[in-house]
Amino acid sequence: MNSRSSQPLVWIIVTLLTVALYAAALNWVHFRIPLKETPPIKTELIDLNIIEFTPPQEEVIPAPAPLPQPEPQAEPEPTSEPEPAPKVLPPQAEPELIPDLVEPPAAAESQADPDLLRQEQEAQQEARAKELQRQRELATQRAERKRQQQLAAKKRAAAAKASKARAEAAAAAQKEKAQAKAAAQAKIAARAKATARAKAAAQAKAAAAKRIVTKPAALSRPSPKYPSSARRSGHEGTVKLSFTVSSSGRVSSVRVSQSSGHSSLDRAALSAIRKWRFKPARNGLGQAVSYHYTLPIPFRLR
Repeated sequence: MNSRSSQPLVWIIVTLLTVALYAAALNWVHFRIPLKETPPIKTELIDLNIIEFTPPQEEVIPAPAPLPQPEPQAEPEPTSEPEPAPKVLPPQAEPELIPDLVEPPAAAESQADPDLLRQEQEAQQEARAKELQRQRELATQRAERKRQQQLAAKKRAAAAKASKARAEAAAAAQKEKAQAKAAAQAKIAARAKATARAKAAAQAKAAAAKRIVTKPAALSRPSPKYPSSARRSGHEGTVKLSFTVSSSGRVSSVRVSQSSGHSSLDRAALSAIRKWRFKPARNGLGQAVSYHYTLPIPFRLR
């Protein structure tokens, strides 16, 4: 068989195989497996306005890939035999799409059921309103939470400030109390020191007042007169007198501490000593003070 006569037959077979393969592929793609009915699931409506709707496009069947053509062989040299007329094959019709397999666009379905479209729109509006309400409630809750946090922060700051002020006031009061206590203690110490000084001065003054620096000095000491009766009787003796020289230098409170044994001699001694005058004694302060004496006065006959 000549290669030129077999070439159209090969093309016919290839075309038929290609059409059969595409038909089998279309049947396999659009094959639907029946499933058991499941209970309806309650789903929430979602706002579909944010999704850009694109209508489904018809499936385009790609053109079959061209088969590799055989390499041209060297033609034999023409002979004198006449060439047969080429056979013209009738054009084959392209496979038509099955209308059941072509899915209708969503717009056609929505136009076919306006009630369903209206219900979907109402559901979308209701879902949108609920979402807006939920967002407003969340915003209100966030604002309230923020306000509560600010109030709590203000309360904490006010409490800290008040606590600080109370601590400062307590510290100031404690400081003033300590200062007042220290001042009182200093005053008490000064008073005690002054009292001690005054007491010491009084004691020193008393001691100086008690201390006799200068004894009385006699200014006038007339001798006692010997009684004539005692002289005639020959009475002798020593009268011991106790007397006090006052701050004026006069003798006061004189008394007989030891009698001579003769009353006349005792009286003569007392009468004489009352007439004596002294320069008063002086104490450590230079003051005139009284001074006590005990002085014997003898009476002797010569």
